[in-house]
Amino acid sequence: MRRLWVVCYDIGCENRRARVQRWLLGQGDRVLESVFECVWRAEQAAAARDRLHRLIDPAADTLSLSPVCADCREASVVNGQRRAAVHTCFHVV
Repeated sequence: MRRLWVVCYDIGCENRRARVQRWLLGQGDRVLESVFECVWRAEQAAAARDRLHRLIDPAADTLSLSPVCADCREASVVNGQRRAAVHTCFHVV
């Protein structure tokens, strides 16, 4: 079963932060500068946690991965501007 995960980070080193950002851009939607929403199956979430742990310095950086249940997602409220998810459709003729 797929579940929404919120990934947020506080990384001081520009190089490490850029590596985390690049990797997460291929995984989900950026909703704030350092917050991503990703939809993963349990094994994908475990692999993502391991991958992200290797990209950061645990002594200097903070990284949080939080699962969001369906009820909580429905109840969530967003005020102000939110970046729209980019979905690209391709039609092969």
